[in-house]
Amino acid sequence: MNRNKVAALSLLLARVLYTINWFNIASIFYLIASDFREDIAMLGIISASFLIGVGLFQVPAGIIAAKYGPRNIAIYGIVTASSASLITGFAGDTLQIAILRFLIGIGMACFFGPSVILISKYLEKDAEGLGIGLLNSAHALGGILGLFGWVILAEIMGWRTSLVLSGGLGLATALMISIVLLKDKEKLQIQFRIKMSDVFDTLFNKSLIILGLTLLGFQAGSSMILTFSVFYFVDRLKIDPVNAGFIGSLSLIVALLSSPLFGRIYDRIGNARKLLFISGILAAVSLVGIATDILYIIIISIIITGFFLSAGFVIVYAKAKQVNKLQPHYQTLAVGFVNGISLFGVFWIPELFSLVVNQMGYEIAWLLGGLVVVLLVLPVLKLK
Repeated sequence: MNRNKVAALSLLLARVLYTINWFNIASIFYLIASDFREDIAMLGIISASFLIGVGLFQVPAGIIAAKYGPRNIAIYGIVTASSASLITGFAGDTLQIAILRFLIGIGMACFFGPSVILISKYLEKDAEGLGIGLLNSAHALGGILGLFGWVILAEIMGWRTSLVLSGGLGLATALMISIVLLKDKEKLQIQFRIKMSDVFDTLFNKSLIILGLTLLGFQAGSSMILTFSVFYFVDRLKIDPVNAGFIGSLSLIVALLSSPLFGRIYDRIGNARKLLFISGILAAVSLVGIATDILYIIIISIIITGFFLSAGFVIVYAKAKQVNKLQPHYQTLAVGFVNGISLFGVFWIPELFSLVVNQMGYEIAWLLGGLVVVLLVLPVLKLK
């Protein structure tokens, strides 16, 4: 196996651990809530804190990566996120958890954009969609482990120990990628000077703004399922936590397989507007099925929604990278900017969802969630 493939595999493994530390807090929140006497409102606050951190720092991370190279920033990002996750296991109250989740978000912002650029670098040309699809599959696998696996671990060893474990594993992957990833061309990076005019050209690029708003729709749908489904199954449907974690992870199990498929489809078809619009509408319609409170319909809805949501993440990132293909130093910024719009923009979704649940019930919350996804996906019709 050549060194490029080893580097690509190390990135995928790091992405898996990165995602475990993203999602495990939602799956084990019922234990945290019991310890600290909290309800779904605090889950909304903790989720919002994380999303603000990961969304707000996408652009700064992209600018720093342009100067110091994506490899270095990716390593620093994993170290930051994993350290904060480990420390969360020692938190004394939910406010401390919210602050630490904000720091985890900052670390993940530093890893995400560079990982997209690096995976494309290590794979063959004309396979950018596939590379990003594989990265999204790694994200899905990490989410499955975080949502389902960490429920089991937390039941056995306690939620605190489970978070210490996930943070420790994340630090181990940071050491691994620091050894395996090919070093950036240091001299060229040091000589490169950031031009603010180029930065602003990226930040005000109409196509990137449209992609970011569209991704916000996909991000909103994903956030509602992955943040609240496990708690919803346990709280409302009275499902065993382990089974709830498995059902909640079904959207990611599907994405594990569908992400490379959509990557290949995009590599061959290349029509981002049509693919994103169709996928977004079908995902939104499927999401509404969760409002039925009928378990079998909910399971089918989660599976279909996960399938079409995966298309949005793969295609948007691949398209965003291509927008700045003539300025390779700023490709990380382009991808991070698009992701930042979606993640920072979606921080209010957990707050709104938990508020609607407390005021009007889960059914209305899921119905409004589907409507929100439709409205946010519509801007893609203006994409060139």
